[in-house]
Amino acid sequence: MFRFFAGFSYTWVSVASSHLLRGKREQVLSITYGDWFDMVSSTHYLAETVIYVGILVANGGMDLTVWLLFVFVVANLSFAAGETHRWYRRKFDDYPRNRYAIIPYVY
Repeated sequence: MFRFFAGFSYTWVSVASSHLLRGKREQVLSITYGDWFDMVSSTHYLAETVIYVGILVANGGMDLTVWLLFVFVVANLSFAAGETHRWYRRKFDDYPRNRYAIIPYVY
């Protein structure tokens, strides 16, 4: 249950911090730095993955439906994170090359 709440909390924090860094009326796109943003492009997708790991662990890992849900969510978020990561690299010439899309040091 802790992983679920940790993932949920970090999803909220990562989205809120990216909005706060931009300002209220500023519409200029910029690269976000700090915290998990130094490792991955889509911190909110990583946190959402942590939420579903928490659900899987809380369930005991014995239910096929929960496993199928987990696989679908991780596959879907990985695809979206990969596309977002490629977009960032095309949009920003100075985008950090050491960042991963969703899973640090893996993808």
